[in-house]
Amino acid sequence: MSPLHLTVAEFYWARALSAVFCFYLAHLFLYRVLYLSFIYPYYRSPLRHLPGPKDHHFFVGQSINQLKGILRGQSPNEPFVSWMRKWPQASLIRYLTIGNSEALLVTSLAAQKEILHEKCDSFQKPDWWVRLVVDIVGYGLVLAEGEEHKRQRRVLNGMFAISNLKELTPVFQTSARGLVDALDEAVQGKMNQAEVDIFPLISKATLDSVTVFALGVQPKSLGSSSTTSFEECYKEMLEPDLIGQIFVAINGYLPIRWLPVGPNQRYMHASKTIHRQLLATIKQRIQEVKNKRDERTLQPKEGRGFTDLLTYMVEKQYFAEKGHAWSEKDLLKQILTFYAAGHETTNEFLVWGTYALANFPHVATRLRKEVLELLHHSTSPTYAELEGLPYLNNFAREVLRMWPPATMIARQASEDVVVQGTAVPKGTPLLILPAVFHHNPTIWGQDCDEFDPDRWDRLTGDAATPSAFGTFSQGVRMCIGKVMTVLQFKVLMVEMVSRYDFQMAESGDLRFVNPSPVLRLNGGLKVKVQRAGVSN
Repeated sequence: MSPLHLTVAEFYWARALSAVFCFYLAHLFLYRVLYLSFIYPYYRSPLRHLPGPKDHHFFVGQSINQLKGILRGQSPNEPFVSWMRKWPQASLIRYLTIGNSEALLVTSLAAQKEILHEKCDSFQKPDWWVRLVVDIVGYGLVLAEGEEHKRQRRVLNGMFAISNLKELTPVFQTSARGLVDALDEAVQGKMNQAEVDIFPLISKATLDSVTVFALGVQPKSLGSSSTTSFEECYKEMLEPDLIGQIFVAINGYLPIRWLPVGPNQRYMHASKTIHRQLLATIKQRIQEVKNKRDERTLQPKEGRGFTDLLTYMVEKQYFAEKGHAWSEKDLLKQILTFYAAGHETTNEFLVWGTYALANFPHVATRLRKEVLELLHHSTSPTYAELEGLPYLNNFAREVLRMWPPATMIARQASEDVVVQGTAVPKGTPLLILPAVFHHNPTIWGQDCDEFDPDRWDRLTGDAATPSAFGTFSQGVRMCIGKVMTVLQFKVLMVEMVSRYDFQMAESGDLRFVNPSPVLRLNGGLKVKVQRAGVSN
């Protein structure tokens, strides 16, 4: 019998099954849309009694307000810092996002400690955060979870030992001198002063440094046969225009990178080019190490200068015993991770350090005095000598407190868990923003919005505890490269402040790249530079 000719019984069975399927779809719609969006968050959720904003938009929560902030160039730290100020005693602040789904802002040190220390295994990175950063940082150490994260961290810890980082100081000094050479060129023939955008100069210096650290080569040697340079591709991914920023924001909620439109095509072309160029370098390094192993000439590098990250991983993991070895793709993931983390955080750290020099001349004068006293007897300061500069140490920490480069730490409850007495259901996203803690007057005092490096000599109460300073995260996932980041900042600051005075070239409100995993100014930082000690 033809499949199109049904018996009466089969016909009624088909109608019954269709009715059941339609009922299932209706039930799914009612549950997913009506219950989860309009009943659960307002009448059933254990989080509904927490303090939080009430200016939600129908069905999309705070998303419209966040989009308005993006269009205005608002800091990615807002409106979260403002919410903390409104409810300063709260541990958790609740707000709604798309579909009226709930999210939590962590606002107390005790809650932060539970999430990042005591109950860290109950939380993981949410999918939207992974989509936001994965093309840039790769599935390396930053995105690894659980035991895999612990294994990767154990392998990489040796690379960030103080003994190896000390040997990086000359590498950073070379990049720093390249930066001040660029400033010298800018003021040449202009009465020793000029107006410059400091952002691309700092970006080049930090990219040079991180490339030598990660690969042991200069950026210009990457993709030398390609029509698109490594630097151009990196800039395309990390400095999108306004439309590109909106695509980044949408992709966090809804994967749209597959759409064949301009911003996506440029982004994906840049991403593929970077991957291709890095893989070529990885293959070449593997062959070089293999040749040395075959010739039995490969020697341990201890005491013979620093080891770059790629060589370290190839020697330690690519040729490891079966079951523990890393593939070329594994190596690429880690290189991407440390490129993004090493470049982006240090880059913004230095930009905000320059912003501080330009806005607080009394701080710059005092810092220059300390630096010049060191340079008088040590023209190329060592790691130990840099660590021995108390005001530079305080200046660096205060820049990180005022303008933490990494804007947020995103987590999601991987199981039902209790945080500060509040039952947090599985799947609930949580945000931890360093700025929320750094600008909390109940922790740092009523002058928390003032730039004051001397505060670090008189810390009391909660401000004196390690958890109050969240720039590099806390607990088992604390940034593995924090010592390297601060070292590079100090080296570049020594060169910059000893040679130049800085003033702001533009006034008015600051505009930010938003959304962004780092605190980046939109349009760079334009400053007036003048040789130190030269009068107008």
